[in-house]
Amino acid sequence: MKNIKSIICIALAGLSLTSCKDFLTLMPLNEIVLENFWTDKSDVESVLLGAYNALEKSDCITRMSIWGEMRSDNIVANESNASNDIIQITKDNILETNSYTSWKCFYDVINRANTVLYFAPQVADIDPNYTNAELASNEAEAIALRSLCYWYLIRAYKDVPYVEHPSIDDTYNFFIPATPFGEVLTNLINDLDSVKDWAVNKYTLESANTGRITKVAIYAMLADMYLWRGDWDKAIECCDFIIEYKTKEYEELKEKEGADCTVDLIKGIPMIKSTLGSSTAGNAYKENFGEGNSFEVLFELAFEANQSVENSFVSTYYGSRNTTKGNLLAAPQMGNNFEQGSNKVFISKFDGRFYESMTKDNDGGDFAISKYVNLDVRYNLSTGELQTGSLSRESRNSQIPNWIIYRFSEVLLMKAEALVMKAGQLGDGATAAQDSLFREAFKYVQVVNQRALCIDQYTTAVGDTLKYSNYNGSVKKMEELVLDERRRELCFEGKRWFDLVRMARRDGNTTRLSTFVLTKYTDNVSAVRIKLADTLALYFPISKDERKINTLLHQNPAYIEDEFIEKAK
Repeated sequence: MKNIKSIICIALAGLSLTSCKDFLTLMPLNEIVLENFWTDKSDVESVLLGAYNALEKSDCITRMSIWGEMRSDNIVANESNASNDIIQITKDNILETNSYTSWKCFYDVINRANTVLYFAPQVADIDPNYTNAELASNEAEAIALRSLCYWYLIRAYKDVPYVEHPSIDDTYNFFIPATPFGEVLTNLINDLDSVKDWAVNKYTLESANTGRITKVAIYAMLADMYLWRGDWDKAIECCDFIIEYKTKEYEELKEKEGADCTVDLIKGIPMIKSTLGSSTAGNAYKENFGEGNSFEVLFELAFEANQSVENSFVSTYYGSRNTTKGNLLAAPQMGNNFEQGSNKVFISKFDGRFYESMTKDNDGGDFAISKYVNLDVRYNLSTGELQTGSLSRESRNSQIPNWIIYRFSEVLLMKAEALVMKAGQLGDGATAAQDSLFREAFKYVQVVNQRALCIDQYTTAVGDTLKYSNYNGSVKKMEELVLDERRRELCFEGKRWFDLVRMARRDGNTTRLSTFVLTKYTDNVSAVRIKLADTLALYFPISKDERKINTLLHQNPAYIEDEFIEKAK
């Protein structure tokens, strides 16, 4: 037996791979003695939970936000306290020496998942209490966690090293070149598709239904991936599975809770009510972002007080309470002129997501990001204006916010996007087939938008801010309607930059992406425009440290000139 103590430390949930500073310098798990550790199903569960724990680290969550949103038109740096690395990312001036180009925390999770996949079948052979169904569900979880990590990596870097083998000995070569984006994406889709029916439908522990991988979480990941691959029918099929599942869950919940049920139907789609029998709104925010484990959450990284891993990302980068700004701020156009009804993002003064997502600093005029920061946000917009004295925000204090990966409203907008792009295959024009697809897509956008207008039962008395006649007949207008609604609904959740990159990949150029992103810049606009003209510049450079270790990794060509400049300093 060699160093079994270090192996157990690696396996135990909640502890980090202290010897694994980096994917490419992972120390082998020595010669694991199967009979001394991997002996029953509890060992598999322990390492699997350790993978979740590793994903919950602030390093991972920070990169989910930075890679997925910070370069977008949603966010600017709070230059009074943000690090230079953060400031440079928000200004699209990224070098390979930037600390946030490191990907090692995701490969930590990948290695844990690969370890489960390697040893779990062997445990099943020797533990009679470890059933085939339990093995299959554990493998589905591990593959989903590994796939989720690679999904973030390829959207951030495009091409990355793809490994399905754990570092358990010295016989496997981890110094490999990057695998192309399309090949990795195909692998992820094939893997998830092969295990989607093995995953757990519902756990006995209620909080596990959002804090661990379930069947609907895998379907959400697949829908997202199909959107990037341009397989509209498959994306719609996955979304339909989730919609049907959640509708059935709503019916069961309604029967159980009756009048106390906080979920209701909007155009036949179950959504958490914004208001509960009064004109005061904000309930949907509280259930989704304040309390967590809500009806709409499909998968989130869950936290409890006094546990070893805490989500410090929110307090550091967004703020610790509604009066304290973090390292990041909402871009000015996200908040300017909202009260006057001329905001370019939140186009209706009834849209409560403005109050839920940001807080105006009356001294400096900045807009602090407050999504996740507050436990509860309450407001009254019954006349289309914020009622005097009605806005209140409750800080979290010691309570730690969960971090949502996928939720139901995003699935509705995924389906809307797939429907629009499917209609686009028919070409612009008022054909009956295209109009039918457009109208269905518009319905899902309306469902999300109308819930945000802060009333239980949407009525024409309020006035619909979204008019189908303004968008129908144009694929581009319908596509941008969906992306705009995603921006309003999912702002500061690590989605916007990825949305713009997905759009640019479809366009085959960065023209529209640049138009959106450049709205947040007041200086160096021409330099940023030139940089963003290169589609490869939409991805991050590979960390200089990673390339030192693995000489088979080649830098993204968009950053080679920056690399030479850095060396010349």
